[in-house]
Formats: sequence, structure tokens, C-alpha cells
Amino acid sequence: MTQPAWWDEVLALSHCAYLHFSRSQRIIDVMGDTRALVGRAPEALLGLALTELKDIRTQLGGAVAECLNRREIKPGDTWAFEDGAVCYYGLADGSFVVKLMSAEPVDQGIVGRFADQLPVMVAYVDREERFRFNNQAYLDFLGVEREALYGQPVSSVLDAASFDKVRPRFRQALAGKEVSYEDRLVLADGRTFYFKVDYIPDVLAGEVVGFYAIIQDVSEYRAMIQLLRDVHSGVNRTDIGTSEIIATLLRDALAYLSLDIGLVSRIIGDQYIVKWAASEIADISPGDRFALGDTYCRLMLDAEDVFWTVEAGQDDRIKGHPCYQQFGLESYIGTPLCLNGEVWGTLNFSSPEPRRQPFTRVEVELVRLIADAVERVITDEAEIEQVRQALDLMTYKASRDYLTRLPNRAYLDQQVEALIRAHDDRDTTFSIALVDIDHFKRVNDTHGHDVGDAVLQWLGRRISECLRDGDVVARAGGEEFVVVMKGVEGAEAAKAMERVLEHVRSGRITLQDGQKLGITVSGGLGEHRQGESFACLFKRADTALYAAKQDGRDRLHVAR
Repeated sequence: MTQPAWWDEVLALSHCAYLHFSRSQRIIDVMGDTRALVGRAPEALLGLALTELKDIRTQLGGAVAECLNRREIKPGDTWAFEDGAVCYYGLADGSFVVKLMSAEPVDQGIVGRFADQLPVMVAYVDREERFRFNNQAYLDFLGVEREALYGQPVSSVLDAASFDKVRPRFRQALAGKEVSYEDRLVLADGRTFYFKVDYIPDVLAGEVVGFYAIIQDVSEYRAMIQLLRDVHSGVNRTDIGTSEIIATLLRDALAYLSLDIGLVSRIIGDQYIVKWAASEIADISPGDRFALGDTYCRLMLDAEDVFWTVEAGQDDRIKGHPCYQQFGLESYIGTPLCLNGEVWGTLNFSSPEPRRQPFTRVEVELVRLIADAVERVITDEAEIEQVRQALDLMTYKASRDYLTRLPNRAYLDQQVEALIRAHDDRDTTFSIALVDIDHFKRVNDTHGHDVGDAVLQWLGRRISECLRDGDVVARAGGEEFVVVMKGVEGAEAAKAMERVLEHVRSGRITLQDGQKLGITVSGGLGEHRQGESFACLFKRADTALYAAKQDGRDRLHVAR
């Protein structure tokens, strides 16, 4: 559908530009006055990666999209952040749009105004390595006021060893180079986090006067992955006993939740009996007994579900409770442990310190996951095999795409990294191909998202039918799939992928009303080069895919 003539007039008069980015943060569509706003013609922008624009406004948009897609946004949800100079819109397919609305030079004032609305941390650092701006998310994270941080050296918020790690990266940014990294850093107050960081130089009249820092706390994601691994490996271990397994789960959960006391209790009548305990601050041991009514677990058992608070002294449900009066526990999260349909005991984690943020949906679900693991560990030996099977299934589901049931990006990353090591060590080559549905948006717009989902499921099966045992097809996101062919060089891989394209081209999807729907796909193929990272290989294949799209679609291009 073409845009009406008045829309072009409005775009010209409003001096706006719209940049549509894919989930992989590459420009897939452009509208508006891009020459004035980003210094390039629309056709020169298509296919560019977000990082190639060197514009703080678009970089922030990418960070916001990545942050929300990782933590808060469910598949199919949309979101928006709007300001007078820039707007960000997250679309249902996981792509996002950046709307630019000012051709004025982007300074700290403009960035500061809209950055205060964003969920990612933003700072501006001058050539003396001092803060000249910190957005509200940054201030909230550190728990300080804006005036207290302004003009302070960056070294004031990090411990000495961590500052020594980041300082060489400062120098790169101040030399005009964009810098991206993930690292474990320790703050001046002793707290430890994993951060994903981007530095974007601020250039004025040809001179770098400072740089913007876009910072995402990815500690929760890292800790969650580690906890899932430990839950799976811990329950499956046969070389250690039940007590050691549960102690490991409690310690891992405390680290993930940033709490201080982890307990598994046995409930018998009105008695709360500690069975396992993990804490470095509380004098509590297995065998200790309390009246059930004097514990927060009584409230949790009454709720019959996960029960939590992050500031008990301000919580009307708890502030007068005997447990708060005696022990002063501000933060608590707990859930029942049930065996054979009956309450056996409780799993709970607590701290005398209030939490900065409420427990997230992910944290609540992980407490349930740990409770499930504990329930299984404390059953008799005859049920241990069932536990292994349940956790294996959990791991399997965690590595699968929810819609197509194909391997997902996390599984793909693991498999390709293993193939890279094999190629580098033993000269065992492999190739990957990116496959993208042509005009998929048209399918959704014409037939609806239910049909779009059916097309994705059909395509996954159709591609699989063409592959050998041991080859992998995974859904990378949206309408993009990745095929991994082991032990296959370029020419042979190209023949295999041409068969895939033909197999897709010749097939038809039967819709609920009996209609037959045909689709085509485009592909980008790349053979791994020894010493090459997955990111570089993926980028080469993605560039070839883009070339196939530009060349008319329904075809395969081979990466150079």
C-alpha cells in the first residue's frame, strides 16, 4: 500500500525522519528528511547497522529496545517513549522505530531531557573523566542525587580495580572511537554487577569533547543463566548428597536475589523446623525451631503461593508481625514446598535490608523453579530419575523457540561456538545460512498474525525436511531462520540451500478457510573461516541476505 500524497507533504513540513530497525538492529525502512537529520539520503541508510550511524539518539533507541526485549516485553507487546526531539516505538514483531524531530545539534541538554525517561542508564563524561550528566535511571541505580554526582570523577563510583579496567576504554572513546563491552565491575560501595556498556564520542567542531555512556545492568540475566545451570547440574549430580545439593541451590539463589538468608523448613503442626540453612550474617542452623505463627511463612502458607515484600516496615501486611518485631527482616520471598499434594515445608529467602526494587516476574518464577528442584531432591531415591527427566525437559524447553519448537538463538550460539572450536582445532569446516521470509509483513497484514504464526511453523518444518541428520535449523527471531551445515563447504552448501529455497517455493500452506498460500524466502550463505568469530560470520551471512533481498528476493547470495 502506497502512502497518500498528503503524508509526503506532512513529512516534508514537519522535518521528521523515521528509521525502522530490525530485531538485529539493522535499518530495514526509512521515511522522511534523513538528509537534514542524519546527513544521509534514505537509500544510503537501508541495511546499515545501528552502530554505523554514530548518533547518540539512535544508539539510545537500540539500547532501550534491547533492554525491554530482554527483561520486560512479552512477544507481541508494543512500547513507546516520546520526547520533543526523538521518539522510540517498539513494534509487535520485536523491531523498533526511531523518530527524529530536530535538526539542531544534539547537545547534553537535549539528550538529558529525553534520557531521563528511559529505562537504561546514560551518563556524559568530559575529557577530565568527570560526570557532566547522569540520567534518572543512573541516579536511581546508585541511589544519589544529581547534584551530588555532577562534576565528580568516574573513579568515585567504582572501586580501584574496576576503574583501572575501564579507563583504557575511556581513552579510546576520547580518541574518537566507539567502544562496546560487557564486563563484571565492582562499585565503590562493594556491590558487584555485570554491565553492557557503549561509549559514543561527542564531537564538536572536529574535536572530541567527551563521550556518552549507555549502560545496561545485565547481572540478572547472567545470574539467571548460572542459576539455571546449577539447578540442572545440582539435581543431576550423583557424587554428592542431598544436603550439599540443597546448600548449593540456596547459595546460588541468594547470590541471584541479592539476599542474605536462605532456608528450607519442615512444617509439622504449628512448628517451623529449619532443615537446611545458608547465611553469612544470621546465626541459624538446621534443627532450630520456631512457632510457625511467628514466621513470615505463616502468611505465605495462608496465601498458598509465592509471598514477598521488599520493605516490611512499610508493608501493612507485615510491619506488626512478630517476625518483623523480633528479627527486623525487611525483604522476604517464600513459597510452599509440597509433596504428594500436601504441604511439607517452605523455601524462603530474606534480608534485614530493604530491596531497591520489587521482585520481578522472572525472580518469582525462579523461586518457584528452585522450590520445584528442592521438592524433588528431598523425595526418596526412587524419584531421582524423574527429577532428572523433568529438569532435562526444562533445559530442552529453555533452548527452544516457543512458537516453532525449533532451537532458539541461545542454543544456536552454543552449537556454533562448538563448531568454531572444532574448525579452529581440527580443520572441520561448516557453513551457515540466514533465511528470511519475503514480504512477511504482507502476510500478517493480509491474513492476520495467526496465519503469520502458522507460516513460521510451516517454514521451520519445510526447511528441516531438506537437511541431513546433524544439521540444525534454528529460529533467530521474527521471520529469520538460521541453518547450520556441518562439514560442508561453500559450493556444496549453496546447492543444499538452493534445494531449500525450491522446496519452500513449491510448497503451499493450507489455511483454515481452505485457501492455499505460497511463500518464498531469501538466503544469505557464509562458510566459516578459521579464526573467525560467530558474530563476524553472522554479519557476513546477514549482508549476503540483505543483498539477496535487494536483488529481487527469492534467491540465495553467498557471502564474500
